[in-house]
Amino acid sequence: MEGNQNISSKIELSTNKSTFLYCTEASVLNGDLKLHGGKYMAWKGNASLIWDVDVPFKAKYELHLIANIREEGKGEILTLKTDKKEYQFELEPTSGPYKGGRNFERVKLSSEIVLSKGKQKLTLLTEGILTEDILIDIRSVELLPISAKQQIKEETERAIAARSSVDWLVESAYGLMFHWTSQSVQPNGSIKKYEDAVNDFDVEKFANMVEETGAGYVMFTIGHAESYCPAPIKSWEKVHPGQTTQRDLIEEIATALNEKGVRLLCYMSGPSAFNLNVGETPTESEKTTFVTNFKSILSEMGARYGQKIAGYWFDSWYQIFEKFPKVPFEEFNKAAKTGYKDRIICLNSWIYPAVTPWQDYWAGEVASPIEIPKNGYMKNGPVPDLPYQALLIMEPYWVQKKAEMPEPRFNSERLSEYIQNCQKNGGAVTINLGIYQDGTVGEKALQVMKEVKSVIRK
Repeated sequence: MEGNQNISSKIELSTNKSTFLYCTEASVLNGDLKLHGGKYMAWKGNASLIWDVDVPFKAKYELHLIANIREEGKGEILTLKTDKKEYQFELEPTSGPYKGGRNFERVKLSSEIVLSKGKQKLTLLTEGILTEDILIDIRSVELLPISAKQQIKEETERAIAARSSVDWLVESAYGLMFHWTSQSVQPNGSIKKYEDAVNDFDVEKFANMVEETGAGYVMFTIGHAESYCPAPIKSWEKVHPGQTTQRDLIEEIATALNEKGVRLLCYMSGPSAFNLNVGETPTESEKTTFVTNFKSILSEMGARYGQKIAGYWFDSWYQIFEKFPKVPFEEFNKAAKTGYKDRIICLNSWIYPAVTPWQDYWAGEVASPIEIPKNGYMKNGPVPDLPYQALLIMEPYWVQKKAEMPEPRFNSERLSEYIQNCQKNGGAVTINLGIYQDGTVGEKALQVMKEVKSVIRK
């Protein structure tokens, strides 16, 4: 994006929690700033972002940058201009587990900047840059009111104290994820109606296949791209009419897996499951409805299944947090653990820092192996303070939408070594396997997992 562009209106700064100034919410952009999927901008040369903010009263803030600072940016000067003062910061490259990739971190730029009361412009800029290289990939600027630090610290400590143990996840070493959705195809490429596919699903055959892989747990999708739930959940039917089933596939899969010593976790998409349009800025009424929906759905599911749902993997939470920064995370955590206080949950923030401490493990959507953990956590990087769980994809996509099953992306030797190294250092690994609508998987991928089992479970 080059030149001046009006994107959004005034942003009111919070007094009791951090305010994030997202690159996409700047009112003016100048220079070579290219927007990428996931809503971060690649910053080249001399450029600037300008936000229109409203400061409720004169206050001091900690200043953080949510960004991937590249080697090309080392030593360059980043400037923040307020209505009264100019602050300069020398850039240092970020680090983390993504080998040669985007290591977004929460980078502390200043322990204290002062913002005067009222409406003003905040400008983030570079000047005098001679190189044409990309210096940083920027997601947002964070302004943390110093007066709220103690309150924030107390909530963080409360969240950490409330976490459920993930020891069993680490002891499992590895598990499988299956994106079995309304968009999954039969081996011949056709698609049955969702309820027919649920009714025809061979649970015993599926559980036997999982047992062959040696997986210690399974993550199974509930409402992925389209909001279908394979069970008669009344609250889900109320939010998504016609998208539930009479057969309780969740119950049957959990029971069959549990009999084999395998635990079930459920994948749920935050925006679609609980009905929040993250493509737009939701109204206050829509936000209230979102909270009502997650409370009713998660409470009903938790009470219905109890320990049979050992955990959740909640998707798309960096988008939810961006559009609804006041989302009540503590209430969400409580609802998600209804019926089983030791249930583990994660809120996917993709490659970005975690959106909240109110979760039990890192969602780890990495696709390919990354650096192994250290004492159960990643070293540096976006989320160094949540237990490590890396989620890989065996095929080059998440959902099997075509008849042909591609070659596995990993061989058993590479995968076994990664799993062993992660477990030795306190982390778990989950592998997403392509699955057809009839519940079968690719023979070559299954063979890889059988070989992994022979190494890990010997």
